Amino acid sequence: MSENSGNNPDQVTEPNKRLNRWLELAVPFFSFGGIVLAFFFMSQGNIQDIRIASAGCIIASFILAYLAWIRPKKDIVALTTPLYAIILFVLPSDLIPDLILPILYAISLTILLVRLKYRFGKPGTAVSMGKELGGSLKSYIDQTRDALVSTSPDTAHRATLAFVQFAQGDYAKVAKISATVADEDTGKRHSKSVSRAFAIVKEHAALLDRGLPRPMTYEIFNPEDSDLLAKPVPAGQDQDHEFYLALDNALLLLYSAAWTASEQDRPHLLARQVFAQKLMDSR
Repeated sequence: MSENSGNNPDQVTEPNKRLNRWLELAVPFFSFGGIVLAFFFMSQGNIQDIRIASAGCIIASFILAYLAWIRPKKDIVALTTPLYAIILFVLPSDLIPDLILPILYAISLTILLVRLKYRFGKPGTAVSMGKELGGSLKSYIDQTRDALVSTSPDTAHRATLAFVQFAQGDYAKVAKISATVADEDTGKRHSKSVSRAFAIVKEHAALLDRGLPRPMTYEIFNPEDSDLLAKPVPAGQDQDHEFYLALDNALLLLYSAAWTASEQDRPHLLARQVFAQKLMDSR
């Protein structure tokens, strides 16, 4: 299944990259820039303008916290810098106002920025933060959307339940959910494919729940289902590979049907996107 790399939502767009670079530069710019301005005004005899240094540190703290927030892996220290800035520079204090504290704070912010950039990775995208589908999984769902759009809401919801419970390892519940599926559109070929996916998942879940090996005969997809399968079925494969490939395709078909026909269940499906993508990538 091919991907359109020019329109991949998992990539950070160039304008966003530029914005993030400017925001990273803004942290030392505001924190040290306020200190430089305060020194300048103090040299002119205006002692009150030391507050400019404090204001620069507060602004820089909020920018750093935003940069920490947009990363998939959160840095709790960077996220809480606005709180410390307010405690140090806004709330009443017995400390005598001088530039030592802003200088030390600006240095700390710069160190935290470097730590954030190199230890906590690049800013997240909607895909990496679990808000959108991406990669080959999205391509597969787009490819099968028209065929699965007529799936009944009840069947789609049960597909969500079956997939989520399987990902969690609750195989007994998966077998029960799959067994109770009532396919109202049994006359449609694509509906039969979804029903067959439930049958495959039910069989595997029951075997896993009981710790049983592969049986001599087992459920697989029919040749006419091939246009709905995420992973092609090669000819002449051994039975073990055929058995487990059928499970991968069945789970992914249920995921696609659930995503397409049960919009209210999409948050639950997004939460299991990593598991679905592993199924897509496995060999």
